[in-house]
Amino acid sequence: MKKSKEKGAFLRQCVGCGKRGLKNEFIRIAKTPDGRIVIDGIQSFGGRGAYICNNSECLKKAIKNGRLSKNLRSEVPETIIKELKLVANEKTDG
Repeated sequence: MKKSKEKGAFLRQCVGCGKRGLKNEFIRIAKTPDGRIVIDGIQSFGGRGAYICNNSECLKKAIKNGRLSKNLRSEVPETIIKELKLVANEKTDG
């Protein structure tokens, strides 16, 4: 993570497109210490995390290229992928 010069906050990077930004601009997916993969809506779960832009195109890229699984060091369950698609569509629709 790089630190933003203008705001003093750490920047996160989308695993789909590579865009950098503040963490509230992204959807966070976390691998908890007990090995579960969850969508971290409040962005406070412990463990490994991956960030994706709030749009379905970045999600498609992250899944197709395997970047999401690689970043989390674990296979992402289909149920989580379906939930992510719903969350990304909600964000882009309104």
